[in-house]
Amino acid sequence: MAYDPIQEDCLRLIFGAIRREHVYPVDNAPFIAARMEDYQHDPARLITTDADRAFHLVALAAEAIDYRLPFIADDVEADKLAATAEAQLREACQLDPANWDAQRMLAALTAPANDDYVSYLLDERGAVQEATERAAREARDPYDQEYARDLGKRGLIRWLAALSSRALIAGRYRLSLQTAEECLALAADDPADVRRTAMLALAKLECTRDDLKRFRQGHPASYRSKSPARRRHHLSEKAPDAWELIAELAIAYHELDLSGATRALRSLLAAYDHAAEALYYQAEFPDGLYARVNVVPGSEDELILALSEATPLLQEGIGAPDNAGLAVWVATHDLVQGALERSDRRAGARRGGEMGGN
Repeated sequence: MAYDPIQEDCLRLIFGAIRREHVYPVDNAPFIAARMEDYQHDPARLITTDADRAFHLVALAAEAIDYRLPFIADDVEADKLAATAEAQLREACQLDPANWDAQRMLAALTAPANDDYVSYLLDERGAVQEATERAAREARDPYDQEYARDLGKRGLIRWLAALSSRALIAGRYRLSLQTAEECLALAADDPADVRRTAMLALAKLECTRDDLKRFRQGHPASYRSKSPARRRHHLSEKAPDAWELIAELAIAYHELDLSGATRALRSLLAAYDHAAEALYYQAEFPDGLYARVNVVPGSEDELILALSEATPLLQEGIGAPDNAGLAVWVATHDLVQGALERSDRRAGARRGGEMGGN
């Protein structure tokens, strides 16, 4: 779910200023630039309503939980940060009961287990959807209409994306896929990257690689590249990412097509720097509380995140008498082991060169 909480907080506060000062058209570049500078110096300058304050607290909590907490080694410091974030979310819910991100994130923090969180998301989905649709219907002035077209529906998009992701973890693969489809119907350009969860759900449902292709063809807008037009045509499709390649690998492996699985593995190794290390260790990374954690496209971090989300696929088969889990097959594959050996030799040569230079 590729949303940046701080960026969105800035955007929402700027839009609030545009509305208050009756700036039109709303894409007034000089006004936006001036308000961005205000935000960078002190966001409080732009906070005027309870709703403004509530989302600002959501952004602070998201930045803490999703981008700082996973890297804090000290348990006391981590507990303190988590408690602060929870308090911020509780305050946000009190300030603006219609802040669906605050409600959802607080439920995620306090749910006893993932199944309880999935149940909450299912139970409250209708209310979130109805409120979002009502706000869009009742929008009369150009500011309300612009808000309803984008910012006003982001909370629902993230709600559906979270449900799809957590349903996958819960083993409810059809629910995961169905919810991803609903999310794409709401936002065809897929700002939450929910198509990635759908790929993993399709693989767990034992669909075929042709099914993956049909899904991609059925949602063309979600696969259009956002690269600058000078580099690629603006309607050019994104190359298969780690989620799609892992899904292809898993399906081929399940079909006992080890040649096909090896081709997908080779593609992963070619697409990502230092992929062998990520494929060998298969580290698990916490799910983003606000949305899917933002990482640089095509980076090693993206592969690590995709492998973590693909844990339900990778762990299938582990514990069988022959320990034939996909995770083991990937980690011990000749392609991965060979790449690790080459990486070790290069590291050794660099160390030798540094010692010789000294």
